[in-house]
Amino acid sequence: MVSFPSVRFSEGSRGFHSSSYASSSASSPSPSSPSPTSTGEKSNANTNTNLPFTNKTILVTGATRGIGKAIAQKFGELGGKLVLVGRNREGLEGVRREMIKGRGEDGKEGEEGDWMAVCGDVGEREFWEGEFGRGKRVAEGKGNSNPNPKPKIDILINAAGLTHASPLIITSPSLIENVLQTNLMGTIWGCKIIGKEMLRRREGCIINISSLLGVKGGRGSAAYAASKAGVLGLTRALAAEMGSAGIRVNAIVPGYIETDMTRAMSDPARSEALNSIPLSRFGDVAEIADAAVFLATNKYANNCVLNLDGGLSAV
Repeated sequence: MVSFPSVRFSEGSRGFHSSSYASSSASSPSPSSPSPTSTGEKSNANTNTNLPFTNKTILVTGATRGIGKAIAQKFGELGGKLVLVGRNREGLEGVRREMIKGRGEDGKEGEEGDWMAVCGDVGEREFWEGEFGRGKRVAEGKGNSNPNPKPKIDILINAAGLTHASPLIITSPSLIENVLQTNLMGTIWGCKIIGKEMLRRREGCIINISSLLGVKGGRGSAAYAASKAGVLGLTRALAAEMGSAGIRVNAIVPGYIETDMTRAMSDPARSEALNSIPLSRFGDVAEIADAAVFLATNKYANNCVLNLDGGLSAV
């Protein structure tokens, strides 16, 4: 069965509630993209109107590492404007600067552009309402002069997550609550607040990152498995509720993916995990990002749940 070896916050320590914005002027390049020319010209992927996410804004939670970071990078490479959400301000700023550096830009903090970083706790309803509720948006055509209007989100990707490694009966109540609050309630609040605006416009796409543990279960991960099973239930319900308005809601179910968490696994646990996977390897975060791109671009994908587990769910 699938299990995870250690407790990890995907966005730093829980309890970071203050919010601030930082943005940049360019997105991250594809690994195969050409470097700036010898004349000193700087390439900008977003000037190519043939890219699938040109003029689209994508909000990604859990954007400072692992799957969330890879997804943000991929959508940026394909022309998207990114809203990076996480709890750790320094981590977000580091990712932002890393992505800008890849484009050959200066990356000064506070610069207007294609990468916006928003710090806050995704598990808190107040965070979502404060940063992305309608009250944050400049009224269309009149009135509100709010200097920090919220962006119009075209694609919401809920990738933030917290896991644990202990039997339920000895897991602390606070950890159980944190796992459920981050993984399930954070996804619910994001879908509710951003989804409301999508319904108003009658367009949008939501992609939720679940886990194979939410399907199969696993020892030492009861709260995590419950939260990720809840994400799948939420995805299916919203696909039915929002589909008639043109909002597509889908999910990705990763198995073992090569991240900081799996790299920290030691033998024999790591060897046992690898031996249990028919493809005999862990997945790569780029493969999850590719799946997110598919779900965002396939216009008939609604209530589509993609298993990316190397065949582990078949054994």
